[in-house]
Amino acid sequence: MPNILIATGNAHKFQEIEAIIGKFTDLSLNLVYLDKSYRVEIIEDRKSYEENAKTKVEGYLEFLEKNPDLRAELNLDFIASEDSGLEVECLGGEPGLFTARYAGENASDIANIEKLLNGMRLKKECAENRLAKFVCHACLYDIKKNSFEYFYGELKGLISEEISGTKGFGYDPVFIVPEFNKTAAQIAPEEKNAISHRAVAFGKAADAIKSKGRLI
Repeated sequence: MPNILIATGNAHKFQEIEAIIGKFTDLSLNLVYLDKSYRVEIIEDRKSYEENAKTKVEGYLEFLEKNPDLRAELNLDFIASEDSGLEVECLGGEPGLFTARYAGENASDIANIEKLLNGMRLKKECAENRLAKFVCHACLYDIKKNSFEYFYGELKGLISEEISGTKGFGYDPVFIVPEFNKTAAQIAPEEKNAISHRAVAFGKAADAIKSKGRLI
């Protein structure tokens, strides 16, 4: 059974990725999560989603090299990471790479959402055009082969004028999923995880692991 470290300190993201991978019932995978108590320092300052995703893998590799006992205990086969963003058409693709810190470093989800909605209210183009998409760039690092692979997923939708729903995280309460005519925070997690940008990207990553023929 391959051991896969998900390179994130965000428990919500890990749970979502775990649920997505869990859909692939014919795969036997052990997903590993290191919570924030491990203090893995990652600086996401690159110029693309893929570069940021790779930076996360490299940060966890460096951390494990400094903690050989933990590395031996985990006995990893892969490290997977991702960088995701919300791109709003009438804002020229913002917040994009700055999605998680749109309102500043360590900004809350509500602060980021309020900045987004306020910015859209100030632009005439946004009154009629509220098109947006979530994008995800997943990175899969094969430890034995020392190789990186990247997988892309997106979910198209609309930005609502107000917050609705209590499920999910991030910008989910203002992202309308046309298929359900509800925000991503109003639909059930299993419904979201079947169509989300992460579902598409990590579904491809799971297929890549399967194709490597290293499953037991």
